[in-house]
Amino acid sequence: MMRESNFVCINCGNRVKELFKKYSNILKTTHCGKCLQIADKYIEFEEFIILIDALLLDSCAFRHIIYNGDFKLYWKVSLVVLFLESFALCRQKVTNPKNAVLHVHEKGFYTYTLQNIGDYLLMTILLLIITTAVGINWMKKTGLRSFALTIFKVVLISNLSKFFLLPILVWRNNTTVYGRRLHHILVMGHHFFSLVLAYEAIGATRTGLRWFAMTLVVLAFVLKEYTKQFSTFLLEVNVT
Repeated sequence: MMRESNFVCINCGNRVKELFKKYSNILKTTHCGKCLQIADKYIEFEEFIILIDALLLDSCAFRHIIYNGDFKLYWKVSLVVLFLESFALCRQKVTNPKNAVLHVHEKGFYTYTLQNIGDYLLMTILLLIITTAVGINWMKKTGLRSFALTIFKVVLISNLSKFFLLPILVWRNNTTVYGRRLHHILVMGHHFFSLVLAYEAIGATRTGLRWFAMTLVVLAFVLKEYTKQFSTFLLEVNVT
């Protein structure tokens, strides 16, 4: 259970003492003192519904997952997404889609898994540097450990977009090379917007610097993707 000081209103991001009050056998949701709305409606929702809202890029769902919810489930989901993305990368390099499953080598799968872990860590480090540069006061208030954990959660949540790689794995034999590339571009576009919106949802920077911070996040994403493509090229040379 999180400490009360860590709860936030999912609508405006304002800190709240509690999300609900208990009267006998009845739980009543509390209202935010700033925006006067229900502090967190998702405490009454199933985790599956919250996950769907996060995939629909709902900032309220992002705030609930990061601050108010039990993140244990999302650690497990992130692990599944990591393996899914690694498997998708392996199949993407197979020249004959009909025999793709048979040609996914164990060595290549583990190599791409390590690459994706490095990708997650690189993005986390870049966001930590950006946030420290433009939101040092926020880091001092939350503490270094909580600060780093929050940023890492942002990265993990944005990677939930990789769930949309699943259709191309299932129906890869029934589409063209152009269709597979277009699908991958759309997934990466969703991943990009998910990262930007999840980072914006935590409110780590002052309002006056928010657009500047968002610009730096975009540049960090581009740098991360360039690094990923370069590392993928090196892996292909070594693995093949």
